[in-house]
Amino acid sequence: MNASFHIHFNGQCREAFEYYADALDGKIGTMLPFSQSPESENVPESWQSKIIHGNIRIGNINIAGGDLQPEHYQQPSGFYILLSIENETKTKATFDSLSENGTVLFPLQKTFWSPCYGIVIDQFGIPWKVNCAA
Repeated sequence: MNASFHIHFNGQCREAFEYYADALDGKIGTMLPFSQSPESENVPESWQSKIIHGNIRIGNINIAGGDLQPEHYQQPSGFYILLSIENETKTKATFDSLSENGTVLFPLQKTFWSPCYGIVIDQFGIPWKVNCAA
């Protein structure tokens, strides 16, 4: 059995996955726009290039996602994506990348379980916990 996340975006799935590919060394798989799906007739012309289904692999995490029209979108809540990173330097760089235009909820700092841990909601509204596993 495999598990992955499926995240809804507010029209920014493509931008988010491209950002994660760069900032988190992710590998984008599928990026299927509405225009290439049977759903194309159910969305406005301005929405045709938005993503109905995409996926990206970040380390050993698979994330799928897609765009919801604004009237159906709700910002994600009740979960965090936890990244365990092998050293403090890479943990800090990852946290700084995710913090760019985002909201830091818990600044990166030493905790009783980690030399480097922080919590951030990125610029796309996705909540992350970043932990140095060293």
